[in-house]
Amino acid sequence: MLLLLLAVAGCKQVPDGVLGNEGKAGQNGVSFDAVAMAEDAVAAFDVTPRTLERMRISAAMFAQAFEKQEARTYRFLWQAARTTAWLAEYSSDNVERERYAREGLTYSNTALQAEPEAPEAIFYNAVLAGFLGELDNAYGLDAVKRIEEGMTKLIEREVNIANGGPWRALGVLQLRAPGPPVSVGSLRNGKRNLERALELAPEWPENHLYLAEAEFMWASDRDGREDIKLQAQERLKKWLTGSDAKPPAGFETEFEHWRELAKKLEAAN
Repeated sequence: MLLLLLAVAGCKQVPDGVLGNEGKAGQNGVSFDAVAMAEDAVAAFDVTPRTLERMRISAAMFAQAFEKQEARTYRFLWQAARTTAWLAEYSSDNVERERYAREGLTYSNTALQAEPEAPEAIFYNAVLAGFLGELDNAYGLDAVKRIEEGMTKLIEREVNIANGGPWRALGVLQLRAPGPPVSVGSLRNGKRNLERALELAPEWPENHLYLAEAEFMWASDRDGREDIKLQAQERLKKWLTGSDAKPPAGFETEFEHWRELAKKLEAAN
């Protein structure tokens, strides 16, 4: 689920703030059922195909619900982080993307404060750190650290979130980051992690997208191996860019985003 284009020169720490302890009556002092509002926010996320408008509504409902303490449960916090991560990935406006990345980090930090080893909070905290590092390179080094540590922890526990998400996220990072001693980059390790993500979710187009990227890099690294390059081209055509390629049910919006990335990858190779 990640588009990681991190520059790792920055040294600012990814925000670790959490929601404050104050409890509020609501906007303008009007009483409302915060738990019911949070449930509505979850329901808005679950309606597919997802749209930017509906995801913004979901995020706004979570933000209002969290004005009251009773809505700040682990379940709602990680689901709010998921909504904001979606917006940080699929919005076309970078100002909006960064705002939601920061907002989601606050939610996931608060969730981790409550349950430090909970997999959903670990996953979305790392994802959101990655988006912030992409959007503001000053956070690049710390974002890389969070992604590597968080996803490695989930991989060691064999936690499969978001269709091979931990392996996909770490694999993409390893493809694109500089190698040691500067960072964690490794084409071999990245390709292996992306292959594992595909094993876990073989029909998930996003896994094919990033494995194709690894295959193009692998072919180039091996003096332009045409067989590997052809394999990547066929993969993209079958799963994303060809006329017969279809989105998973309910993921039409996400699929169009992946398709555009696949077309750019094809054009570059």
